[in-house]
Amino acid sequence: MISSRKDPSRWIFPKGTIEPDEGPQQVVLRETEEEAGVTGSVQERLHYETVGKQQTMFLLQVHSHVENWLEERERSRRWMSVEEAFLVAKQMRESRPEIHDVLEAAVDVLDKKLTRQDTGG
Repeated sequence: MISSRKDPSRWIFPKGTIEPDEGPQQVVLRETEEEAGVTGSVQERLHYETVGKQQTMFLLQVHSHVENWLEERERSRRWMSVEEAFLVAKQMRESRPEIHDVLEAAVDVLDKKLTRQDTGG
């Protein structure tokens, strides 16, 4: 997770707007590199709705992260366990309920992937 520019005590996911000639997966790669200094490959798509708008999030398999990145002076980056991320989401439930929803969707997708691997599917 990364810290919000407006409120550094709040943790959010990297996000951005689709630029002309860019697809959603390209936005994921660009924004995670700019905002968090992380590169990887886009995996599953996670849909969720917030008040008044529909957004799409993606799971990203992290390949690397750098110590110095474009927005490092504006944001902090923090690696969290699933349990810790859910605790943060619980604290922010009033202002950012989608954080919890996205985490639940991600855990569900990952559980299904692990189950398929365990059963040889």
